[in-house]
Amino acid sequence: MQDLIYRRKGIPFFHQKTELEFQQDIYERYHEMVVRQSALHIADELWGRYPFQPIYDFAEKHYPRDKKNNILELGCGVGRWIASLAIQYPKSACWGIDYSYQMLKRANEYWVEGKEISIDLTDKGLEQQSKKGEHLLNLKFGLAKIENLPFGDNSQHLIMNSFLIDRLENPKVGLNEMYRVLRPAGKLIMISPLNFKKSEHWKLYYPPRQLSNIIKEIGFNIIEWKEEIVINEPMDGHGNLIRWNCIGMVVEK
Repeated sequence: MQDLIYRRKGIPFFHQKTELEFQQDIYERYHEMVVRQSALHIADELWGRYPFQPIYDFAEKHYPRDKKNNILELGCGVGRWIASLAIQYPKSACWGIDYSYQMLKRANEYWVEGKEISIDLTDKGLEQQSKKGEHLLNLKFGLAKIENLPFGDNSQHLIMNSFLIDRLENPKVGLNEMYRVLRPAGKLIMISPLNFKKSEHWKLYYPPRQLSNIIKEIGFNIIEWKEEIVINEPMDGHGNLIRWNCIGMVVEK
């Protein structure tokens, strides 16, 4: 792992994020992003279900059989997915990496420090919630760019990410980094709506067969490719939602 640059609130920074980068990053906006993501991924009671359960349903059959692994989630947000693996594999070393300090701070407070958090979306017609956190000793969170991961070659047994690949500055560089840190025969699980933000990314990675060709060129072997994984993301207490039409892929090094 690379040398640590500095810390804030117990979060290691493997990328020295500038003040300008903080200002431009919408995921650093507390109420707009952090509170909303906390509601979506921690407070199931608000919705009567976990809205992103289809991700788990797709991924779980590909989890390792061994109990001791290095497990890495990229773009972990407030940390629910990697925390669920840390609970399932208590002998494993689990890391959640994200580019947003505010997301990582919330994830660390809830899943590692065990703090009680308050989720207030009364402006969306929802009741305020308080949630008591967990103390997961095998879980750590850190800030890094996916295109420059702070892990050694061939170091991870399992890498996961969701709603990430279409948000990267350079998806191919990010995929190459995932390949580098994944162990031989290790698995990479990705779920994405392929909702690219740049026109050049649509040209390079869409339709999905173009993305699959790049994945193969990097050296991955595609184990499973599933289209039309539908995730209905709730918006408010009236039942308005966003429908994400995702692709799930499991590849092996």
